[in-house]
Amino acid sequence: MTATATATGLRASDVSKTFGATRVLKDVSVSIAPGEIVAMIGENGSGKSTFIKVLSGFHEPDRGATVEMGGVDITGDLQDGPERTGMGFIHQDLALVPSMTILENLRIGRFETGALGRIRWRREADTVRDLLARVGLDVDPSTAVGNLSVTDQALVAIARGLAEIERADHLDARLLVLDEPTAYLPASGVERLFRAVAQLASEGVGILFVSHRLDEVLSYCSRVVVLRGGVLVADEPTAGRTERDLVTLMLGRAPEDLYPEYRLDGGAPVLHASGLSGGLVEQVDVDGAAGEIIGFVGLPGSGYEDVPYLLAGTLPATAGRVRVGDAELDATRLTPERAIQAGVTLLPADRKSASGAQSLSVSDNITIPTLSRFVRRGVLSHARERRTVDEQVSRFRIQLPSTDSALEALSGGNQQKALLAKWVISQPRVFALHEPTQGVDVGAKRDVFRHLAELAAGGTLLVISSVEYEDLANLCTRVHVMRRGRVIRTIERHELSAHELAVAVHS
Repeated sequence: MTATATATGLRASDVSKTFGATRVLKDVSVSIAPGEIVAMIGENGSGKSTFIKVLSGFHEPDRGATVEMGGVDITGDLQDGPERTGMGFIHQDLALVPSMTILENLRIGRFETGALGRIRWRREADTVRDLLARVGLDVDPSTAVGNLSVTDQALVAIARGLAEIERADHLDARLLVLDEPTAYLPASGVERLFRAVAQLASEGVGILFVSHRLDEVLSYCSRVVVLRGGVLVADEPTAGRTERDLVTLMLGRAPEDLYPEYRLDGGAPVLHASGLSGGLVEQVDVDGAAGEIIGFVGLPGSGYEDVPYLLAGTLPATAGRVRVGDAELDATRLTPERAIQAGVTLLPADRKSASGAQSLSVSDNITIPTLSRFVRRGVLSHARERRTVDEQVSRFRIQLPSTDSALEALSGGNQQKALLAKWVISQPRVFALHEPTQGVDVGAKRDVFRHLAELAAGGTLLVISSVEYEDLANLCTRVHVMRRGRVIRTIERHELSAHELAVAVHS
């Protein structure tokens, strides 16, 4: 099946990729016209990442594939970078150097020099200002990237990609591939990013937008191509489509209910935190019982995002007491080790640097917190450890080549399920989570919700900080709305809806 465009931009034809005996891409053909914004969607493992890695030259395609830009065959140039292919890639991690300035991030290795080899800093700064202006960013080029907001960093990454593809002056077409660029952005940041994208599209730059956020696909893209099992199964305009339509295309069947029916009223009290302060949080009380799911929500910087980290001792508290069961803890002296001993575990939002050890095996990631369980008389029982890992892989339906595979080799959804499995083994009394479904597809999202409901049904108190109003409304017993570090409203289950949460957060 071929996705077609009306003018000559990107034309990738019959792209296949085989690893060993497994063919993960099967004759995928995609075309994107200059100025067109096209979304690519699919479940984790559908082939999206492999397709992008072929375009970027990271993977060499199987024989028979052709990739053209502006009518020029660039198949043999894919490994030579944006200056040869006219294609730039902005990934979720942005690949910027925080300690370097914007100018250095955009221009290092390409500085313009004078006759004596001196860098023409004023001219360099003017060049960077022009690039930043094209993505709607008005900031001093000498600013360190690490001092920028996450939204501004994303715009800098797009500006860098733009600078790279514009050096391909032998081609008549340009393409930017945005791979989950909005995963860590607040709603206002998403709007700013897509204003910049629309501006570049108006200049004739083609855009391939890869995302799990189906609302953004429908709002900002004119066309969507869908991969399933390495095959292109759909190429359709987004006009008139619903999120449910897209889910059906991704899954190949009508979607099951996304949210579990479980919403049990709590049992015995498990958690009482009083006067909790630290980070962006000021004097917050948290009470929860076994089996409850409590949500925290707010605008970025309101403090909702810090609550899980304060409860788990990974963010220093300046005041407060925390009682878990019979254990009374001084929040200012709470450490992750003490929190775990009391039965509090944490799943941070950042999988790459905070939740898991990406270079270690899936098996190691799952068992590291509970390794002592597999030791008898000072000897580690690898057989018992393997059995436990296999049980968790089966229970959480983690798709992976082997439990010895590095965590980073798994899709985002399968990584998240592995990290959930890691803490489920410890049977926590309180499980604090920050954006638990960030960057995962709808199938994995459904699995995550099911496992969270099972945990709650088993007596664990869940504390979830998220900006996903629909998820909170469908999962939680109650949701605390925060502003300027304090809880301004608590919405109980009988009042909960995505609309009510949105009104409370933004009013």
